[in-house]
Amino acid sequence: MADEFDLEKLDEDIEKDSKVEKRIKDLSEKVRLTSEERDEKDRLFKEQGIKTLELQGERDFFAGFADVVTTHPAAKDHKDEILAKVKNGYSIEDATFAVLGKAGKLGQPKPAPVENPAGGSAVTQHPTGEKPLSELSRDEKRAKLIEAEQRGDISMT
Repeated sequence: MADEFDLEKLDEDIEKDSKVEKRIKDLSEKVRLTSEERDEKDRLFKEQGIKTLELQGERDFFAGFADVVTTHPAAKDHKDEILAKVKNGYSIEDATFAVLGKAGKLGQPKPAPVENPAGGSAVTQHPTGEKPLSELSRDEKRAKLIEAEQRGDISMT
């Protein structure tokens, strides 16, 4: 009987050991899964932060690009190249100078104003295709008056 008792006790010990081992394996699996989830969450958070910074950079670029186009009209043809330089750390002005300089479009002289070929001090008026005053309708005359008032040519007092 002593042999049987020992075998039963041995079976119980083995069963307890296997339950403990199973519990340890389950807990270690939970720890591994939790760690992977945390790492994935951190990775997604960093990616979202990077995307946000890129979008903010593009927004700032387009806000400042309008000012650059007014001083350098050729920049609108090279917008993508300038944006790429800005994403690499250039300021908008520096990127514009770099791209337009490389393209040979920086500092192009503006065309000289056309001189009056008629000569003299009086301005020669060329017909612009506008109707004479006698041919204008009432609404067209009113629109011309409002336009002249806005320009400051006439005032209504």
